[in-house]
Amino acid sequence: MGPITAITREIRAGLSALGLAVTMLAAVPAFAESNSATVAATTESTLPIELGRAGWRLLMAPSKALAQFTSRGAGTIGVSAANAVAFPYRPVTADMDPKRRLSWRWRVDEAVLDTDLSRAGKDDRSLAIHLVFPVNRKKLSFWERIRLGLTRVFAPPLAGQALTYAWGGTLARRTILSNPHLYRHGNIIVLRNGAPPTGQWLTEDIDFLSDFRSAFGYSPPAPVFVAISADSDDTGGHSRGAIADLLVAD
Repeated sequence: MGPITAITREIRAGLSALGLAVTMLAAVPAFAESNSATVAATTESTLPIELGRAGWRLLMAPSKALAQFTSRGAGTIGVSAANAVAFPYRPVTADMDPKRRLSWRWRVDEAVLDTDLSRAGKDDRSLAIHLVFPVNRKKLSFWERIRLGLTRVFAPPLAGQALTYAWGGTLARRTILSNPHLYRHGNIIVLRNGAPPTGQWLTEDIDFLSDFRSAFGYSPPAPVFVAISADSDDTGGHSRGAIADLLVAD
């Protein structure tokens, strides 16, 4: 890469950082705090009080309708997205250093259309689990550090390296691809595509340390956030499903 090309990329990164600041400011109302009275009822911008008390917060995409999340008790979260998207997330406890496995059960009762998960704006999926790790700041450019700081303030779960385990698309199981929304800082691992049957619980048990090494090329620090999501806004479709027994363990 020549010096002019490098400078051009830095300028573009700077403009992107400014754009990110505007976007994140628009997203501030989307964070539902468990100690706020607004969590007492399920509204457009909040989670049910049961999920708030369990430590879940809500990240929304500005100008997008919100997917809906309900507590079904016994560690089960119902998920519904009608031309909508949203990301409930919670911190991972501080004692995760010896941990390496992520497990859960999930089911899809109504699936979105198959999409291309590698294309931003074309990447709907019925369900996804996201695990977020701290970024290695030594590998960041000046502008990336600015973006990281802004993101940490306004959208904490996006300020890191993210592994996304997806149910959707057309690719084969265990395919790893770059997340089109998280340049250099996110990878998607396809666990289930459109082929699995609907209406059945399926169990996942993931070695996320091994997956992180395969996706990013180095061993990760302890994860800091786990999130779930549904995404049907690109196709205008409707998905319904549930996630249960989400656990980070040895």
